[in-house]
Amino acid sequence: MLEVLVAFVVLAMMLGVILSLNSVSLDSTSRAVLRQQALILAQSELAKVLGDAELEPGRRSGRFDDDRFEWELEIRRFTFPEEEESLDSLVGPVPYEIELSVVWEPRNRLTLNTLRLVRDQ
Repeated sequence: MLEVLVAFVVLAMMLGVILSLNSVSLDSTSRAVLRQQALILAQSELAKVLGDAELEPGRRSGRFDDDRFEWELEIRRFTFPEEEESLDSLVGPVPYEIELSVVWEPRNRLTLNTLRLVRDQ
């Protein structure tokens, strides 16, 4: 009888550990799925921006069709930190930095950055 009682106690402890691990696994999978969705949405929005013939410096933001995700876009002229010479005096294409962030839930953010050369008008 004592052996059966000990076996039930061990089984109960093992089930508790297994259920806890299962819960952690499901939570991690859920966060990974949301991050993957955010990455796909960010790549899609960035492709739209890069497809435009003209780049307008500034900040913009909006929401995706899936209301869980918002986007923030900033386009600014790129400056090289180690360069002493101003880029204004250079002739030819001008580099712009494009930063696109996707935000979901509180404190979750995924940011993509790229550079694009634009002909000087």
